[in-house]
Amino acid sequence: MPGDIYPPDYNTDRGKVRALIPDVEQVDFAGEGVPEYLFSDTHIDAFLAIYSSKPQTIRVLRAGAAALRAVAVSEGLIAKVIRTEDLQTDGAKMTTALLAGAKQLDDQADKEEEDDDWEYGFQVVDYQPSPCDLPYWMHGFPGGRPVGPTVPAAGFGRWL
Repeated sequence: MPGDIYPPDYNTDRGKVRALIPDVEQVDFAGEGVPEYLFSDTHIDAFLAIYSSKPQTIRVLRAGAAALRAVAVSEGLIAKVIRTEDLQTDGAKMTTALLAGAKQLDDQADKEEEDDDWEYGFQVVDYQPSPCDLPYWMHGFPGGRPVGPTVPAAGFGRWL
């Protein structure tokens, strides 16, 4: 689209997604003299909006994976095996490669989410027994000071 930012600003989420898929050069796909990206800026923004509740890194990775899947589906629908005298293309292999790239980005996002969960989750620490310098009676065993009325038959009352 004519309103798209060229060259991409790689400091923005949109630019990072473009770098991942890669969609960094404008090309005249239609042959009308109007160069454009494979995905418009608004299309990339839509992918980012789908994952807007995620942290930035995960949002960018998931949006890149979604864009690659969109290209793969498109290629799978229109591409076929074409052979000429000196050229051969295989749409199924292209689709498989694009889906593998999307899977790799999803796996990376999964790992980031897992790491992010550990950052805010719980942490396993070494076992540390209670200090041994406390009087025996403070651990709740008889032999110290009873609290409350004592029961003569039992010989001791309620303990701390």
